[in-house]
Amino acid sequence: MSEKSSKRAASGFSERLRKIFIKYEEALTYIFFGALTTLVYYIARFGSRMLLGEISGAAMIATAIAQITAITFAFITNKKYVFKSKTENAGQVVREAVSFYMGRGITFLLDMLITFIFVENLSGLFIRILGLGNINYSSGLMSNAFVNKLMGSPEKMNEFIWMMLSQVIILILNYFFSKLFVFRKKSRKEDCVENERY
Repeated sequence: MSEKSSKRAASGFSERLRKIFIKYEEALTYIFFGALTTLVYYIARFGSRMLLGEISGAAMIATAIAQITAITFAFITNKKYVFKSKTENAGQVVREAVSFYMGRGITFLLDMLITFIFVENLSGLFIRILGLGNINYSSGLMSNAFVNKLMGSPEKMNEFIWMMLSQVIILILNYFFSKLFVFRKKSRKEDCVENERY
């Protein structure tokens, strides 16, 4: 293949990628910032969980701290980068923020419910069902000090599994709440009515 045809092929490929990105920009940026939000959630949850130690209700407190931190991060990134919401006045920003936090409040409660049921109350049952008591928590990856603090016992592994599952469910639900209720594209008539209010 000549250098000229090689450059043409590369240019054609990059043009196809650009068109795909433009077509699916919202979904791709949501996935990207959703992954970052999930990372913020994990850092806040694991960090607060480690600080709280084994106090009663530590998993619930860590979940609440992580949710509040991640929801705030998600509002900013979803508004600015994913849905590119343009607000002309403080009232519109407040409306979006209230709608966003209400939608996320539902998934916040779902996360708390999952933690309450599967981590705080039925942990022993799921440790038995999932065979988490049969794992050697002192060898392989589990021997790493950081990993061991996060998943180094049947109870911690159970918490980790349910946290991961809940975050997948929450990521999907949050996209639809944001898309359909918070940052939805307004018709021209709705936009005019809203501007008259503020």
